[in-house]
Amino acid sequence: MALPICLMVAEKPAICNAIAAGLSQGAHESRGRSPPVHEFEGAFRGERVLYRVTSVTGHLYSLDFPKTYQSWEATDPKDLFSAETVKKCESKGVQALLQREAKNVSYLVLWLDCDREGENICFEVMGVTVPQMRKLNAQQVFRAKFSAVTSKDILHALRHLGKPNKDESDAVDARQELDLKVGVALSRHFTMYFHGKYGDLDSSLVSYGPCLTPTLGFCVSRHDEIQGFRPEPFWTIAAAVSAPSAGVSRMPVDVEWSRGRLFDKEIAEMFLLRMQEARTFTVTRVKAGQSKKVRPQPLNTVEMLKVASKAMGMGPHHTMRIAEDLYLRGFISYPRTESTQYPESFDISGVIRQQASSNGGALGSYAARLAQVGFQRPRSGVDMGDHPPITPVQGGVHQLEGDAARLYSLVARFFLASVSPDAVFERKSVELRAGGEVFTANGSKLISPGWMEIQLDLEAEVEKALPDYEEGERVELAAIRLREGKTSPPGYLTESELIGLMERHGIGTDASIPTHINNIQVRNYVALGPGRTLVPTELGIVFVHGLREIDEELVAPRVRAAIEGNCTLVAKGEASKELVLAHALENFVSKFSFCLEHMDRMDALFECTFSPLAQTGKLLNKCGTCGRLMRLVSTGKVRLHCGTCDRTYAVPQQGTIKLLSGQYCPLDGFELVLFSLGNSAKAIGKMYPVCPRCYNEQRTEPTSCIQCTNAECSHSAASLGICECPTGCGGVL
Repeated sequence: MALPICLMVAEKPAICNAIAAGLSQGAHESRGRSPPVHEFEGAFRGERVLYRVTSVTGHLYSLDFPKTYQSWEATDPKDLFSAETVKKCESKGVQALLQREAKNVSYLVLWLDCDREGENICFEVMGVTVPQMRKLNAQQVFRAKFSAVTSKDILHALRHLGKPNKDESDAVDARQELDLKVGVALSRHFTMYFHGKYGDLDSSLVSYGPCLTPTLGFCVSRHDEIQGFRPEPFWTIAAAVSAPSAGVSRMPVDVEWSRGRLFDKEIAEMFLLRMQEARTFTVTRVKAGQSKKVRPQPLNTVEMLKVASKAMGMGPHHTMRIAEDLYLRGFISYPRTESTQYPESFDISGVIRQQASSNGGALGSYAARLAQVGFQRPRSGVDMGDHPPITPVQGGVHQLEGDAARLYSLVARFFLASVSPDAVFERKSVELRAGGEVFTANGSKLISPGWMEIQLDLEAEVEKALPDYEEGERVELAAIRLREGKTSPPGYLTESELIGLMERHGIGTDASIPTHINNIQVRNYVALGPGRTLVPTELGIVFVHGLREIDEELVAPRVRAAIEGNCTLVAKGEASKELVLAHALENFVSKFSFCLEHMDRMDALFECTFSPLAQTGKLLNKCGTCGRLMRLVSTGKVRLHCGTCDRTYAVPQQGTIKLLSGQYCPLDGFELVLFSLGNSAKAIGKMYPVCPRCYNEQRTEPTSCIQCTNAECSHSAASLGICECPTGCGGVL
């Protein structure tokens, strides 16, 4: 009698391989490669089964609009808010594999990533596999929760299986549909409007996104603060006093004026004169003692992204790619987590011992010492219940290189620092008075490095020795002068600062923040500056300023934060997906209508910054309406523009447009152009004539001449067609 089959589905092939290796101890048979299928026998909930382990490669489906809404020219962007959406299969090969492997299966165990996106993929997999399974009078679908892909974690997850969470999946569905409808509707509107008027936007898409735009808004706000800053002169007294008479060192000691800076030079000069007349200072107070610099909290995703950008110059998007690869290869735990506190059951000492035995050099020796003398419990943080903080799982110092080695080292050092003693400083403060004014001198000395021995302190202080003054002692003024300076503006936002702002205002999640920061760069809204600063481009600045002229809330972070909050209610089962989605869409439909009515406010700013289409591009072909030459505009999205008719025509993209001289469309009189994909081997022969007006006619899809049915056109299928395509696709040879 054949054994019951237990199908296990992971999110990535690498995790599938780790699960099979961990459960079978390497004794499994394999077939296929991408994704693979592994089989072996074992026990499942007290029953002997045949395990079958495979994977998907991320989401099986993406959300999109039906074909009837794909044409920009034929669809009113406002209609997209109420349009139906469809799930589009991203990999028919993976879908077919799941259907095939799920036939007559008794049990399904889902090993998807343990976050909302993973929960959503669970239900995508169930939609494909459950209809193929045997029907039993018992639970058949199980959810595995894990944070690392070691054998220990895999076995623990198998012993503590749960159920997929429909509420968390619904929260993802709500966010996906909202982002699709709002983002596409507004992006199409802005792109068509501004590309129809200006030729040098230097971006093929004027993109709006519920998360993208507030993210850009933070960068532009800092830019505005810098531009609006007016430096002011200030004056301060810089003084130094002699060392104590009993001291060994005779070097003068710099002291700080308690008044700091003054913005009136005459008053500052008055105080300077008073100090010069006094000549001697009296030590009025000496304070000495120890202070601690507390160890960092355990590492979560946002902190990892901030530190990687600030300390190692690695962008958030790049950092997350490397972190995910380290996780899939079994070097670190799951890198998407909001938690900064380990659960009580977490084996901290086991991780320390593992680091001591598997890592060499300073990392290994420090871990060995920590294991010997004992570790400190991590500082209290937040346990979000999703995953523990990011932790090293196995040694990687000698197995990794490049950025992967650097990021692994950051994770390992952060973990060891979080369970190390606090750093201890000996601090001394001296207060001195002269002429009625107070000055201070401060010194510090590190006496016990604690966690600072293994982890870089991004806000490290410079140690400074201070002589031993005694209260009541009188010391001579060694030097004094009036120092002039000017106030300086803040710098542009760094990636690290932007990540902090996004987290504070609820823009995106720990998993999506890197994507949003990457998108504002890809869309040419910001450029990466020195020190990983984010400098807005002209397009980014004008776009945000224009939106604020119409409706401040189109940029303000509070709108997106409210949506994220409502999606969290859906994930907790406290609100329905339908109500949250309907409320948010109703709000944006109202904003979209108001935006249409007041585009002149936004357009006034674009008009001051960018050049009209009539002044850009090169003359190419004749307009069939007025008979004048139209211009080919190649900046951003390629298009043709007739300055006389003030009309813009879309043309095929990602190729070259040339004049088909002397050839005209018999329907509308437009001079034809020739579209070519280029001269590469793959592109040879892929060229066809296009009539600008026919291509833009109000129909479902743009039409080229070879699709035309007019027998009078020498380029149409009616003139050049030989027979129907034998494949049955409906085409013509």
